[in-house]
Amino acid sequence: MTPMTPNDRLEQIGRTVRNRLREVAAQQQIKDQDPDYRWQHTLRVSHYGKLIAEAEGADVELTIAACLLHDIAHADPGDWKDHGRLGAALIRPHLQELGYSPAEVDNICYSVASHVDVEQPQTLEAKIVTDADNVDRFGAYRTIQWCVGDLDDYSALIAKLKDRVETLRRYRQQDLLQTATGQDLFNHQVDRQIAFFEALIQEHEITLVPHL
Repeated sequence: MTPMTPNDRLEQIGRTVRNRLREVAAQQQIKDQDPDYRWQHTLRVSHYGKLIAEAEGADVELTIAACLLHDIAHADPGDWKDHGRLGAALIRPHLQELGYSPAEVDNICYSVASHVDVEQPQTLEAKIVTDADNVDRFGAYRTIQWCVGDLDDYSALIAKLKDRVETLRRYRQQDLLQTATGQDLFNHQVDRQIAFFEALIQEHEITLVPHL
């Protein structure tokens, strides 16, 4: 049998993740678990993970594999904080079947397990998975999500966004991520979110009859 190429393995991992997200969501019938959104988030995290891994000198394939797998157990029943560790346990046999070495399997599983609740991951790849996940949490799509729930109440939306801008400004003053490249990407996302929310706030301020 011809050995699988790195891209073959990553494509197989991607199919496994996408199928499982849909199957578990259908079984659980949880309204706030959208498998399509979770898959799209996973793809963006994988993209950011690749960028960071290339810049930071990490193992790019292992990083992408872990990014693809990081939320495979997100919709599983139980405490949400356990989904990283549950996912790591689920994927270990699959990674072995794909031909990853024991050390590579350990690396990927640790990255998946630690991305939820480990403040200081110990491996570079794990740090990057955590960073990539956080970068996407502040992306353009999440920016829209901050607004859609209050579009029918303009004043409530603006009040919420004013609080959000203050929080974002505090984030911007800190080094919250694990890698320099991740921090740069995060800062870009936060700056863009602040700019958009401030524009909405400014529009609200002029939504009135002008006075001479």
